[in-house]
Amino acid sequence: MLFGMPEYAVYLASIPVVLYLPFVYSKDFGLSLTDVGLILMVGRISDVITDPLIGYLSDRTRSRFGKRKPWIAVGTMLMMGSAYMLFNPVAEAVTNWYLFGYAVLLWLGWTMVNIPYYAWGAELSDDYNERTRITGWRQAFGFLGNVSVLFIPVAAGHITGYGSLPSEGLTIIGGMALVGLPLFVGITLWRVPEPDRYGTAHAPVLKHLKYVAKNGSFWLLFFAFMLMSLGTGWGSATFMLFATYVVGAESQTQAILLGYYGANIIALPLWVALASRIGKKETWIIGGVMFVIVTPCFLLLASGDLAWFFLILALYGIAGGNFNAISMSMKADVIEIAARRSGENVSGAYIAIWSLGQKLVIAVALGTALPLLGALGFEPNVSHTEQQLRTLAYVYVFPPWLFYAAAVAILWRYPISQARLDRIRMALQRREQRIGQN
Repeated sequence: MLFGMPEYAVYLASIPVVLYLPFVYSKDFGLSLTDVGLILMVGRISDVITDPLIGYLSDRTRSRFGKRKPWIAVGTMLMMGSAYMLFNPVAEAVTNWYLFGYAVLLWLGWTMVNIPYYAWGAELSDDYNERTRITGWRQAFGFLGNVSVLFIPVAAGHITGYGSLPSEGLTIIGGMALVGLPLFVGITLWRVPEPDRYGTAHAPVLKHLKYVAKNGSFWLLFFAFMLMSLGTGWGSATFMLFATYVVGAESQTQAILLGYYGANIIALPLWVALASRIGKKETWIIGGVMFVIVTPCFLLLASGDLAWFFLILALYGIAGGNFNAISMSMKADVIEIAARRSGENVSGAYIAIWSLGQKLVIAVALGTALPLLGALGFEPNVSHTEQQLRTLAYVYVFPPWLFYAAAVAILWRYPISQARLDRIRMALQRREQRIGQN
């Protein structure tokens, strides 16, 4: 539980970038929707360098505080400042360069926190099911962060009259991130030990990348996860537009999204329990198939269908309750096998590649979905024909549906189960014993 707490604050500072920023910066601050999408995509290009670099350095860091903790502490401070500036802007100061500069700083801080933090999590336990409980707790705090992003502005709006609109909610979340990041990260850094389960890496980075390139199980999991992330990122990038112009729910979007994130929280322990009974891969696939079934239901909605919108999002939330937690637990299994085979601590290298892929697909979602809408003739703040609204609905639904279906098809071939992991461990232990005897 203590280890999962930072995820709450990290979600406060990162989720609004996809959920709120494109809508608010285009509708309220006058930036072009196409420019916003491209800026947020280009702002992630630096991650091509920083993600592998932070993974490489954190695997090799030596300090009395551990390998991971110093990076997390510095990255937290960087996230605090940049999140506050992005979420609490002065209207006169908002330009394309303002958005680009602070977005780059936010994601640099996120990288310095997330890669060492997830590598640390992969090393906490070598128990197949306990890994799922660890990632489950971490994801639960992430879901609570999502709920807070929505609920607190809504509650503030009802109590004070300020917070119900997306721009007002963005300002409130900026202040929360400024407090939550040092508080929750600080508690974890203070109270949770950092095990030295796989030692410190020594091999050159190219050798580590060679190990990764040959790991077929990792790449099956990687591409399945990235396609799911591309689907959810695409949906997040276009959600506010769909909710506002197709369903007519601009002032209710935060309250409606609570149904989605509330379902995430309720479903998560059920998914964790199911994974311990039938296996992680099987549980992951069930959730993916639910995404495939539920996503087309959004096309049935019309203006004023708030109750049905809430219900479909709740079903969507149940399906998404297992996605991150189960994937991260499966990734820890793959990392353990890779570390034992190579005799090296490769956690940071794997997490860096995973993180880079995750951020790039979200950037691609922002940089593709929003310009696509612009190219198809859709822009906020103008009158829309029925055909333009249908175009918006199709762009919101069809690409994610295809991504989800492809992800399920890819993960079907993933080979690591608890029984297979145990067999691999035993084989590697026998190998280590033979090497020791010789």
